[in-house]
Formats: sequence, C-alpha cells, structure tokens
Amino acid sequence: MSHTKPGRSTSGRSGRSGRAASIVPDGFMSRTVAANLRGARRRRGWSQAELGQRVAPRLDGLALTQAQLSALELGRTHLTTDLLVAFAITLGVSLVDLVSPTPEVVVPTWASAAFAAPSLIAVSDGELIAEVSRRLRIGRR
Repeated sequence: MSHTKPGRSTSGRSGRSGRAASIVPDGFMSRTVAANLRGARRRRGWSQAELGQRVAPRLDGLALTQAQLSALELGRTHLTTDLLVAFAITLGVSLVDLVSPTPEVVVPTWASAAFAAPSLIAVSDGELIAEVSRRLRIGRR
C-alpha cells in the first residue's frame, strides 16, 4: 500500500508509472476552471441542465446531464481540452477567461510565475490576435 500526501496523485494511465504524476501538484487548474465555468454559466442565467443541452451541438449532439455539469463545476471531473473549447464557444467567453485565476482559488507558489505580469490575462483577444499577426508578418520578411 502506498501513501501519498493529500492533493497528490500517484495513479498513472496507459501503463505509465505513477512517479511522474506524484510530483505534479493536483487540483489548482481543475478548481480554477470549475469556478470560471460555473461563473460564466451563472452570468448567462443558464441552469446546469440548460448548458448541457446548449453545448451538445459542439459535442456531436451529445448533451451533458445536470449531474455531469455539477461534477465539472465542483472540480470532481476534469475537462478535456475539447470540452474546454466547446464550453468557451457555447458560453461566449475566451479560453483565457476559463483558465485564468479567480479570487475563489488561491494560486499556489509553483504556478504564480505563469500568471505574473505581463500575462495573457491583461491582454484582450483582439490585442493577442493583432500581436500574433504582427509577428507572423515580421517572420515572413
């Protein structure tokens, strides 16, 4: 029987060793995305069941149940990248909005550098697109 510290995962998938998973802090981004997803849904005035139905066209017609949405919003179920994109489009928010720190979730020391200024949080989608376009034009010269 192995012992792990709370908040650490040692389970691996696809035959991978649990060693790498055990050194990665668990939960910060899941809690952040969960809080942002819940907030974006509430700002729209949608129930969990309604969001589950509205996201279905982006999931090949697969509607999510209220229970599945609840698990996602509580951080009990991890979102795939595909689901994250589908939710962002359905809710009319950017991916940055869904992954940016929120006052509800404390940013751990190990992650604070990723959100230090200047960061994507302070850049609008339009500014980001303009900067990428500018850099692509410079690269073609």
